[in-house]
Amino acid sequence: MFDAWKERQRQRLKNRPERTVFYNIFATMMLVLVVELLMAVASILAVNVTGQLDENAKDLLTMRVRNRASYVQEILRNAEDLDQLSEQITATTQQLLKSGDISLDTLDNSSEQSDALLVALAPQLLDTLRTKQVTGIFIMLNTHDLDTCEVGKKMPGIYLRDMDPDARPSERNSDLLLERASATVVKELAIGTDKGWQPAFPYQGDTKGGILRTVFQTAYKSGASLSAESYGRWTTNSYCLAGDDRHAIAYSMPLILPDGTVYGVVGVELLTDYLQTKLPFTELDEDKAGTYFIVTTTDDALTDGVLSLRKTVTSGEDLVTADAPLGVLNCRSDGNGGNWAELNGKRYYMVLEPLLVYNRNAPFAAEKWFLAGTMEQSVLLAFSDRVREVLLATLLFTLVLSVLGSLLISARLASPINHLYREVIDAQEKKTFPRLSRTAIREVDRFAETITELNKELVTNSTKFLRIMDMASVEIGGYELRTDTGSVFVTDNFFSLLGKPEMQGEPLSVRRFEEVLKGIREKNPCDHTAEGDELLTIQQPDGVRYIMLRRTIEGHAKIGLAEDVTAAVLERKRIEHERDHDILTGLYNRQAFNRVCTELFAAPERMGVAALMMMDLDNLKHINDTYGHDWGDQYIRRTGQCLRDNTPAGTVCARLSGDEFLVLFHGYRSRDAVREKIDCLTNAMQQSVALLPSGNALHISLSGGIAWYPDDGQDWETLKKYADFAMYQVKHADKGRVEEFDIGVYNREAYAERTRREFRQLLSNAQVFYCFQPIFSARSGRVVAYEALMRSDLPTLRSPATIMKLAREQGALYEIERITFTKALETFDSLCRAGSVSGDAMLFVNSIANTCLSHEDGKYINSHWHELCRRMVVEITEEEEIDYEALERKRNAPGFSGMFALDDYGSGYSNENTLLQLAPRFVKVDITIIRGIDTSPDKQQILRNVVAYAHPRSMKIVAEGVETAAELRTVIELGADLLQGYFLARPAIVPGDIAPEAAAIIRELQRRKKD
Repeated sequence: MFDAWKERQRQRLKNRPERTVFYNIFATMMLVLVVELLMAVASILAVNVTGQLDENAKDLLTMRVRNRASYVQEILRNAEDLDQLSEQITATTQQLLKSGDISLDTLDNSSEQSDALLVALAPQLLDTLRTKQVTGIFIMLNTHDLDTCEVGKKMPGIYLRDMDPDARPSERNSDLLLERASATVVKELAIGTDKGWQPAFPYQGDTKGGILRTVFQTAYKSGASLSAESYGRWTTNSYCLAGDDRHAIAYSMPLILPDGTVYGVVGVELLTDYLQTKLPFTELDEDKAGTYFIVTTTDDALTDGVLSLRKTVTSGEDLVTADAPLGVLNCRSDGNGGNWAELNGKRYYMVLEPLLVYNRNAPFAAEKWFLAGTMEQSVLLAFSDRVREVLLATLLFTLVLSVLGSLLISARLASPINHLYREVIDAQEKKTFPRLSRTAIREVDRFAETITELNKELVTNSTKFLRIMDMASVEIGGYELRTDTGSVFVTDNFFSLLGKPEMQGEPLSVRRFEEVLKGIREKNPCDHTAEGDELLTIQQPDGVRYIMLRRTIEGHAKIGLAEDVTAAVLERKRIEHERDHDILTGLYNRQAFNRVCTELFAAPERMGVAALMMMDLDNLKHINDTYGHDWGDQYIRRTGQCLRDNTPAGTVCARLSGDEFLVLFHGYRSRDAVREKIDCLTNAMQQSVALLPSGNALHISLSGGIAWYPDDGQDWETLKKYADFAMYQVKHADKGRVEEFDIGVYNREAYAERTRREFRQLLSNAQVFYCFQPIFSARSGRVVAYEALMRSDLPTLRSPATIMKLAREQGALYEIERITFTKALETFDSLCRAGSVSGDAMLFVNSIANTCLSHEDGKYINSHWHELCRRMVVEITEEEEIDYEALERKRNAPGFSGMFALDDYGSGYSNENTLLQLAPRFVKVDITIIRGIDTSPDKQQILRNVVAYAHPRSMKIVAEGVETAAELRTVIELGADLLQGYFLARPAIVPGDIAPEAAAIIRELQRRKKD
């Protein structure tokens, strides 16, 4: 038998492909070389050096364009800020209309009327031109529909141009030129005329330029339903005035009277030559390879990923091809914020930075403006291309040197081994044991010395191994099939282990053996282990036996081993059952249920429509307390039995804890089919009876919740959480029922709990901060006081109203009052020390009317911020019946100035009765009265009445929520003492100064009073 095995081994080795030592060494070194090169290439690709260099070049270009776009944005914003000029023009026009000097019907036809109006408006245009960074300003008068206007009609107006707005202005206006104006206006202004001067604007119809028709007709046709600035528009094409070759772009907006009459346009121009000086294209690349464009597009210009842009201004090389006379650029996004464009047969990288020139809801909001910076690809990516060439050359040079070195090393190492091989061949031919010479290679020499000893020990070791197998306590059988020779070797006990003793001793071919083994597998249950082995369940006369069948293939030999593992399998099954099942009910325990459900949820095709039902026994605690835990166990056991008997096969049932059960119904086609099974289970539960020692019959009562797969959730943890929520909704409402999960109820409960949790966090950490809004004097415009406004950055507590609502609900008003005073005073004191606020200004702090700080907290505040307490004003808002005793305690708090302010007067919370009872130092008129007071006589009368009552009693009136210039003028004229609102200054952590527009109005009104 041993000789046969040795012969088979010799044949297997003989059939293995032969390769020389040189080939193996060289191939191995080449493999190492390839791996090293691949690793080097992978490292280069992973680090992405050249790609990063490309991105750096793009990022640098993007940064330069972005910085330049911010500068251009400021120029455009400053130029289009014509609101004040528009108001001045309209006010002047209204005065002349009221005096009868002009008429809207003949304003654009009568030279006398238009000259009178234009002469009156000229100084305002001149002042605006001097204060803005623009090259020209214009006004055109027209009151009729342009659709009916004849081309060539002369329209009165003024077009004033400053060729160098950055230069110091001339006192005699010698640096200005008139492009359009009547002779009367020219004479009145004493400004020189340009070479292309004309006395009026010839109407050009719907031609390029667009400084009149587009803007005027949009406002005229819409009935001037929007504000004048909403109709403002920049020309998307550059234009030239008749008789002039200088290109410009212009911003124009309609002139609209309060009654909605559109009577012309006013606007400013920017010469393209001047704009080019603001776009130094040399900053993009020192070799002057870059170009700046100001381009426009519309919302519908993006098709198939190609963005069409219309060129307006160019700085640098004009890259638009000759076949695109309108200046249209087509570019395609690279997906990383940049764009590629093919221009003049070259590829350019283009960075687009938006220029925000219109409001979102303006009529021309679809016209998008961009600053585009471009650079040719070969210039932009030149450095990364050079790096790429150097890396490629280095890799090729390394490859050539490595191949030559591998050839030399392989030849040197193979030579002594080839010599030994020839000696072995000679000894084999002579049929003698080889005597191998030394090679001076230690490992090879030791291998040669070991060969002799191994040959001597081989027979002895084989005999010992066979004896050990015969003496082993575990029954083992095996086989070997030779596909090259067709021989079959089988141990004597192999087939008896597999339940086929009749096959012992029968001569077998390889094909016949495999057919018998296949029949055994088909006849007996067969499982596969994680290692790929087969576990056969063999029914023997003495019982079931478990046989492990392992196989391997070595060349032409198929080797198999059969081992009796019955004892190990039975022990494992016993341990697994005890591990996975609840002892009391026989159902799955928590760990097993989790494992089975995890496997099911990983295979959605097996789940279908599924329902997870979580149940809780209602009467278990009563039974345990009344009759003892033995009866409670019986009640639990009866429940488990009911679950096993009344659920379909395949349903996963488990007992989680003492009184909690889980059931997973899965593999159904509809919810109705599942509900039918759930109804059968609940009915069976209700009919199942346990007799108590008292003789009473106790029906099983369960409260349960159901979560649906996949509608409610598609993972195990989510469904469990939802089913648990639905179950506890039942237990807290009406026990003994099973209800389905409702996501709406869950979300409301979750949001409410999160709000309460964040409110507790706010109280425990005093997690609020304060902004301060200045309160200004209506006489001088200086800061008189600051109001402290509570803010929170917690997600659900952004609104102070929400914080106050929760404080009332949870009885935490005192904590809010204490936090308000300590945090507001502490923050304001820090601003005072830093010099960020006026040092003598008062501090207005909102207070809860019926909540008063304790004596200890009052002393603490006074000891830390004594000076601030003397300048503090406590704001009171009446939201319910005021406790005047609490207010008196506030007034007498340690160090307090005793000054009160009645907040939100006129809102309904604070009224005349509160005004009489509180006798405050300040009365803050609510924003609902101030908003729109300039157009409401009723609101004006309310403010007059409050002023008339307050001033004789040394009370000061604070106008809250002033948001427009008209409101500011009105409240000052009606006698307000102090001013507060967004038009003057917004709340901020570090408050700012009064807005220049508001300060100008206050100075103007005070100057009028003095005059």
